[in-house]
Amino acid sequence: MSSLVQRGLLLLALVGVLAAAVACEDGGGEPTPHAPPMGSAAEVSYPLTIVDTVGREVTIGAQPQRIASLSPAATEILFAIGAGDQVIAVDMFSNYPEEATTRQQLDAYEPNLEAIAGIGPDLVLLFYDPGELADSLERLGITTAVLGSVEETPESVEAVFDQIGLLGFMTDHLQEAGDLVAEMQDRVDAVEEALAGVEQGPRIFHEVDATLYTAAPDSFVGGLYKILKAQNIAAGADQPFPQLSQEVIIERDPEVIILADGAYGESPDTVKARPGWGNISAVRSDRIFVIDPDMVSRPGPRCVDALEALAEYLYPERLE
Repeated sequence: MSSLVQRGLLLLALVGVLAAAVACEDGGGEPTPHAPPMGSAAEVSYPLTIVDTVGREVTIGAQPQRIASLSPAATEILFAIGAGDQVIAVDMFSNYPEEATTRQQLDAYEPNLEAIAGIGPDLVLLFYDPGELADSLERLGITTAVLGSVEETPESVEAVFDQIGLLGFMTDHLQEAGDLVAEMQDRVDAVEEALAGVEQGPRIFHEVDATLYTAAPDSFVGGLYKILKAQNIAAGADQPFPQLSQEVIIERDPEVIILADGAYGESPDTVKARPGWGNISAVRSDRIFVIDPDMVSRPGPRCVDALEALAEYLYPERLE
């Protein structure tokens, strides 16, 4: 069974959207388990096997009690679904919620096999595998799942819902995961309803850093702007986070500029002071806003906070 089909079935199970049973055929022709009927209690039975992002089959023998999360997004999800007490270590960028910062910190980008194994985890979650780390940990008897890769991260809010469902399934917090997904979906629906009459939103430039890297439509950040019907001036880029020139930005004339680099000194004032930027529509109309880079770029529960904040920046008259 593919990971996409598997995550889809898990999501159906946890939000209880089907009253009738749903089945899919896997590669061997056998039906997958049915989604539970609407209103049924969500239960997890161990051992369970999932397929991670890189296609590895991962078997979890019992509810994990010592999780090492080397993914800031996974860390936020785990705490949001009530699995925070099962987390004993996080990566150095896991700064939310505040309780996560009290856990032992590990390096996710230059991971040390001995350091990870030394804390005695029963489940390790990797944002990506920088080599053979997952297999090396498995050889030591440590269950490890890769939840992303350098090339592949969630590209939509729906993919975040899948990730929440998967982690709820793995940690025996399906009910809490379902509640979280339902609450997030309600908020997304509210934004979409508020923008129902919008055919085409404003032109936007999302600044990742002062060297003018931005978020193209085919990125997680870009997916938020798609929901908001914004015209992304990075459309047509051949990579998720391209670097634009000042000339291109000025020519494409964004009507709203969003700064995800405020923590590094960029502000509406610094943008206004840039040579040649005075004629950009966003500068003339004073529509330059700063947003928390973690909130807007991290595919976790706060992505809906980011969506709502962006909606208010782009459509203040509709979301007062």
